[in-house]
Amino acid sequence: MDIRTIRCAKSQSQLVVHADAGCVATSWQVRGQEMLALPVALAEFLKSQKTGGIPLLYPYANRLRADHFTAAGKAVDLSRDAKLKRDANGFPMHGLLIRWPDWVVTQPAPDELQASIVWGDHAPLFAAYPFAHTLRVRWKLGQGKNENANQTANQIAGQIAGQGANQIVDQSKNPQANPSADQSVIASTLTVTTIIEADKGQDVPVSFGWHPYLVLHDRTNAQLQLPARRAIALAQNGLPISNATPAPWLPRCTQSAVAPLDDLFELDMRGASGAERNNKPQSVQGLNENSAPTAAIIAQQQRIEMKFLSGYSFMQIYSPAGANFVCFEPMTATISGLCDGAAVVKAGDTFTAAFEIRVF
Repeated sequence: MDIRTIRCAKSQSQLVVHADAGCVATSWQVRGQEMLALPVALAEFLKSQKTGGIPLLYPYANRLRADHFTAAGKAVDLSRDAKLKRDANGFPMHGLLIRWPDWVVTQPAPDELQASIVWGDHAPLFAAYPFAHTLRVRWKLGQGKNENANQTANQIAGQIAGQGANQIVDQSKNPQANPSADQSVIASTLTVTTIIEADKGQDVPVSFGWHPYLVLHDRTNAQLQLPARRAIALAQNGLPISNATPAPWLPRCTQSAVAPLDDLFELDMRGASGAERNNKPQSVQGLNENSAPTAAIIAQQQRIEMKFLSGYSFMQIYSPAGANFVCFEPMTATISGLCDGAAVVKAGDTFTAAFEIRVF
């Protein structure tokens, strides 16, 4: 087994990645506490196609409405992959890399891991998804400050108290519950950057995502904070409803974590200033983290944030009834976007997407 562990002494955290099992992160411990959930015991998990920890869903996130389609001018036939993961209805699900073993992995620093795939060098991948390119992933541990004074667990708990466990609080009407709160609180951070290099002379579709399983403690009393967003209408089979009337934008809010969730949202990427945030190829350096859409779990005096730094316009929220986890899934395209007309990285260009998980 090829198991890689990176550590950050300052943030008292360590991340475990199984490089020969899809480069899935199976454990992220912060100050001795586990932040990720697995659906079964680790040994069984690694032998299965189950998702858990932090898996990459590539080249598509969630499900597709067909095996055969055209993307970036090329015919795609996913049925050529004999091990293709499918959902209960037989639709392709979660991409081609769930347990892909053949990554080139390097560790340039104790707190950083990098992995890559030259897609065209792997016949099974290229047969199912005929787009020659280079895929790169970077995991980086570190520290970050709490830039939003009202976001600490105690403050949110105080804001919710007395309003009912299931009531939704519209934060656009109370954006700063405690203006004088200490903004110097330090978070342990995990930043995951994904890069598509269209370096083989052809366009490459963009439709991937990630599926972090964040631990949820004391679900009965826990709260979820959601960013500004609008719902995407889904049919019972989990696919978007064609020609559905766009839903209205919803403001940032805090709500109970009790109810089960399996919903898709488009994120409001305009940011606090109203300036348009776009998803064009870019570096994660220089991004305004304050304006990045942020979802969070608030439970047992702890706050776990998911910040959508760049490249992700959609978020699937998944948390079945009674589960000990919540998934805030960063997605570069809507469900079945690869079939329905995803954006492309033009030949010679690079696309970068990044999200950051913070624990306070």
